Amino acid sequence: MVSFDAGRFSGVIPGALAGGGVFLLGRSGLLPDPVMTVVFLFCGGLVAGLLTRGRVRDGAVAGAACGVIVALIAAAFTSLSEGDPSVLSTFAFYALIFTGLLLPYNAIGGAAGRAVRSALQRDGAAGTGEQGGRRGIAVGTVAIVGLALVSGLLSLLLVVAAPLAGGFIAGYASGDRPKDGLEAGFVTALFGAGLLFFIPLLWTALHDFGFADTFEGMVVIALVYLFTLLGTAGGVAGAVVRGSFGEGTGDGGAG
Repeated sequence: MVSFDAGRFSGVIPGALAGGGVFLLGRSGLLPDPVMTVVFLFCGGLVAGLLTRGRVRDGAVAGAACGVIVALIAAAFTSLSEGDPSVLSTFAFYALIFTGLLLPYNAIGGAAGRAVRSALQRDGAAGTGEQGGRRGIAVGTVAIVGLALVSGLLSLLLVVAAPLAGGFIAGYASGDRPKDGLEAGFVTALFGAGLLFFIPLLWTALHDFGFADTFEGMVVIALVYLFTLLGTAGGVAGAVVRGSFGEGTGDGGAG
């Protein structure tokens, strides 16, 4: 399982507070919706990444954790403000929507924040394992987007193969431990989903989540979750396969 030590997740709570504050600011209508939406999507994860120690991948994982917390905050506020008698069901609906929306972009923001911190501290000299892990995540992300776009012209069934392939590539490059493959596949899947579904997810956010009430919107949100699960599974499989060939990095890790 993923290690939950304090250093790796030191930025999650500050990032969640920042993301929650941006959400409340957006609800006040003080800034134009397009500006507020972009800030809302990335802000929490960016703050989390800036305050996270470790690798770029650690920043992405911290950003994703921050995204879940911000999603729960936003869902609670939205469900309570609507005054719907079935508060719990309304909260569950918005929690699913906000989480599917915020997970990919907070992960991207977290990776960006950690990269900025690394550059400022001039600690970007990564070991061989970490460099390989970063390349694996990059190649895996491109594979997810490219395969999904190409296979989408043929069959939805082939689309779901894209996150498995991308996650496998990232997991294989990350090392021979299932934990490393799990993290690499998870991050790669979120990056791929964020890039692939950027336009429909942005449309969802800009239109007060009304797009999520349509069949197409729900399909997009469902695909984000599906990509995340399949990409994570592919990452674990990639690390296990690498380990079976005796090609472990020996340092536990990748970026």
